[in-house]
Amino acid sequence: MYERPDKIPRSEAQSAPPTIKNPVLIRARHAQICRAAEDLFAEKGYHKTSVRDIARKAGMSIGSLYDYIRNKEDILHLLTSEFLVYLRNEVVKVLEGDHDVVTQLEGTLETMVRVVDRFQEYVLFTYRDSKYLKKLDLISLIEQEAFFIETFTGIIERGVREGLFQTQNPEVVSTVLTLLTHSWALKRYNLRKHSVYMFQKTLIHMVLHGLLKDGASERRPV
Repeated sequence: MYERPDKIPRSEAQSAPPTIKNPVLIRARHAQICRAAEDLFAEKGYHKTSVRDIARKAGMSIGSLYDYIRNKEDILHLLTSEFLVYLRNEVVKVLEGDHDVVTQLEGTLETMVRVVDRFQEYVLFTYRDSKYLKKLDLISLIEQEAFFIETFTGIIERGVREGLFQTQNPEVVSTVLTLLTHSWALKRYNLRKHSVYMFQKTLIHMVLHGLLKDGASERRPV
């Protein structure tokens, strides 16, 4: 079940116009604006939603709203980036500690699907509306997404070195895995009869069945 986050993590690149200096206030107002924009984008679509609509929904004057964003594209960038920043932080937690490579892969897949489940609308905005982003914001989005492909690539290459995984192109597999974790949101209508837990377990089983060498499960560290 989708649950909207109450607090929104921010990257340093996401800055308000220079008239506002208080970072705590900026984060609070960005969260307020994003909650309003999320509802409106889901209901009306990005293109048909105006900045005035967002200000009204957020309970702010349009002048006050422009103290924290420059235009509607800034709001879209905040929405897409907040999802990716939160997802990155959660994946980093999984990678901490001395885990075997299979546990790392399972944990990363489970975590990414769990976060995608929490931010379903945000994932849809990222794929559907990113074409409206300014060029620099789009480049930033692509750079943030690259972290997850690189993470999967590192895990898979480690598994290959340890003789547990088999693949000739870890980067291609990693790109596909990143997309598959997002498919819980992108294909949620088709998956509506299934739980997120079932999706996680099915995905992990499918991925490990394709990557593990014969007999590798017996050699996995306990």
